[in-house]
Amino acid sequence: MNIKLHRIHSSLRQSKEVKEFNDNFINDITETLSNDDIFISEHADIDDMDLIFVESGGAEEAFLKIEKNIKTPFILLSTCKNNSLPACMEIKSYALSKKKEAAVILGEIPEICEAIKHFSSVYRAKQEISGSRLGVVGKPSDWLIYSKCDNSEVERRFGISIIDISMDEFMEEIDKKSYGHVRHLAELEKKWKKKETLEGALYIYGALKRLITRYQLDGLTVRCFDLLKAYKNTACLALALLNEEGYVATCEGDVPSMLTMYCLNKLHEDSSFQANPSLINFEERTVLFAHCTIPLDMVKEYSLDTHFESGLGIGIKGELSLGKCTLYKIGADFKEYVAIEGTIKSNENLKEYCRTQVSIELPPRSLMEFMGTSVGNHYIISYASEVNTFMALMDIYLGDDK
Repeated sequence: MNIKLHRIHSSLRQSKEVKEFNDNFINDITETLSNDDIFISEHADIDDMDLIFVESGGAEEAFLKIEKNIKTPFILLSTCKNNSLPACMEIKSYALSKKKEAAVILGEIPEICEAIKHFSSVYRAKQEISGSRLGVVGKPSDWLIYSKCDNSEVERRFGISIIDISMDEFMEEIDKKSYGHVRHLAELEKKWKKKETLEGALYIYGALKRLITRYQLDGLTVRCFDLLKAYKNTACLALALLNEEGYVATCEGDVPSMLTMYCLNKLHEDSSFQANPSLINFEERTVLFAHCTIPLDMVKEYSLDTHFESGLGIGIKGELSLGKCTLYKIGADFKEYVAIEGTIKSNENLKEYCRTQVSIELPPRSLMEFMGTSVGNHYIISYASEVNTFMALMDIYLGDDK
């Protein structure tokens, strides 16, 4: 990771002591980060990220002169000496007034280095996402009247190519009745005794795996309900296995959900759970989220059941770890996203809902925020807790920041 350093200060001449302090300050940071292959230079020819070193008060005018050449969000570094911090706050306020994200880094050298490493990981994730290929197998399900996207806008904003694959081609692959190596095959056979149904679910997995290879995909979303009529089976198991293998795979042709999960995966290298909000208990401030598939690497244990709506095929009933989580979703127009913190309080086993069920407690204000969101019928549940900087890089903002 190459970081270009921009040093700005007051037009007044710096004293020898101040300049020496600032030089030593930045040298200590540079030496520490070089151990993590993060290189800071004022003369970087190729830079992945910009770092604005606000050396003193009165640096605001100098910032305006370089503003147009700096990548957003603006990352401002303060020494907390020589009025550096108030200058940072003025610049940050200016940036926010222009609807541009900005952050101030300060503290002791180890804390500063950790913050810079965090921002560098965000920029790395953006670089990795650009050039990716995500597949849409079949069109989005008919009931997703909101959750449809402009493929050209996906490529413009994220650098991701959306590859449309027909259901006919998918079904031709399923009909080959082949699935190759399956990591948990012996375990799956113990959990599900109906061999024909299990093999049918694995044929769907094998078909999707071959499409991933054929089109060099990093992930996909599937119009999965069409499989119920054609094969009396579902893609629930296939998606659970693919997500565990690192291929983001979502249900119902829901492209915003796929994009949300893919961004989270690249940013935090963890799987996440696509689910429906199914029941709200206002007294306990909980929302029940449920779906019939979940990445197998995200659960403590799991059992197999049928798909809820149809009673066909194989669904996943997974048990998640309790604790802090966040509900995420990028809107279909890519202008906003939601990020609502909550706590997984319990795994449920209710008859009227999809197989994997978690009850998530939201603080009062967050519950009202959830009720006011408008990002479709799926939310992405993740143990990751920070996406704001990444979303700002994509020019996508929290719904109430529009």
